[in-house]
Amino acid sequence: MSLKENIVFLLYLIANGFGFSVFVARGTIVSWYILDQTNSTLLVGLITSIPTMTLPLLSPLGGKLADSVSRKSVFFIARIAIFVIMVLMALSVNLNFLSITFLIITSIMFGFTASLESASTQNLLIDILGIENISKGNGYKELFNSGLNALLPITIGLLLTILSSSIIFWTLPVIALIGLVFGYFLFINFKPKDKEINIDKKFSEVTIKDAIFYIKDTENILILLMIGFGMMLFWSFPQPLLPLHSREVLNIGGSGYAILSGLYFAGSAIGSLLITFSIIKIRGSKILIISALLFAIFAIFIYNSTSPIICSILILASGISHSIWWISMLVFLQTITKDPYKGRIVGFYFSLMVSIALGSILGGLIAEHIGIKLTIYIAMASLIIIHLLALFSNKFRKLDLANQDSY
Repeated sequence: MSLKENIVFLLYLIANGFGFSVFVARGTIVSWYILDQTNSTLLVGLITSIPTMTLPLLSPLGGKLADSVSRKSVFFIARIAIFVIMVLMALSVNLNFLSITFLIITSIMFGFTASLESASTQNLLIDILGIENISKGNGYKELFNSGLNALLPITIGLLLTILSSSIIFWTLPVIALIGLVFGYFLFINFKPKDKEINIDKKFSEVTIKDAIFYIKDTENILILLMIGFGMMLFWSFPQPLLPLHSREVLNIGGSGYAILSGLYFAGSAIGSLLITFSIIKIRGSKILIISALLFAIFAIFIYNSTSPIICSILILASGISHSIWWISMLVFLQTITKDPYKGRIVGFYFSLMVSIALGSILGGLIAEHIGIKLTIYIAMASLIIIHLLALFSNKFRKLDLANQDSY
């Protein structure tokens, strides 16, 4: 790539990274705030997962946007909206007037914004790098996101030792502002070629119905979406349980919980490095099965551990395995999908993230009745079964990115 292309890609990494960091930092801050206010893992799961609960409503529409209008424009407008929403969220909590109610409202607004931008943000990477570089591009993107999000929870954990659980909310608009500034620089500097953006059809001509029929007729994409739903659902079961496990079993408090969250993203950064530098290559579908199995095993051991050090190592390892799964899934979907449908397929995929909300709610609810360990066993066993069922498809077993006939 030329120097200007490298600069544009760097601007994308920073703008996208800090935008995603708002999502992650909000999860950490809201989880501890709700636990501190209510002492309920159910409410932690419910309120923390609100943004992902909105995804099915507007993500398909976001996919239509990605297939018909300027992706960089959608990306930039979303950066503005996220900044404004985070300011409103911090104000609502610190004014201490119906704080949880307004926290829910601003979280819904945040979720709608993420729904509309997700497909454009992901496919903007193709516009910048080209489909031939999508594997390394996703690797670099997840590496940057993971590195940033490994530092943020640790920083938040340290701030929680000196700041209240409400004042800490002001870190969110600061993070969002950084993403907005670099998003603006990307907007004014990136001049995509017409062929790199699907502008051949008007927005009204790009339909969700066509994309649904395309999924139905493409076995591998259907299977990828199904196991994607399963991974998101059961991956999220432990999310509302980690604060309680940190406090009641590991005895490490809010700052310790934030550090554990940071270690997960440190593991994600390592997984991204393994893919970016081709130490692990994304070719056959087996990479999805193996990484999912490893994640499930690590998760089971995490919640059977009473040692903060051992738990930290296991969380690091779970981050590595999940990162490899996540990047591989994106590469498969973006590579094997035909160009006219890329935005809508990615939009459908991100709409499945509602299962994260569902899993967080179910994880917190079930754990309150049968305990943390049994909840984890059920979730991880289900995750393993769903991925093994995918192997019954001969076409999926033979899926190889180096062989277009296998798509």
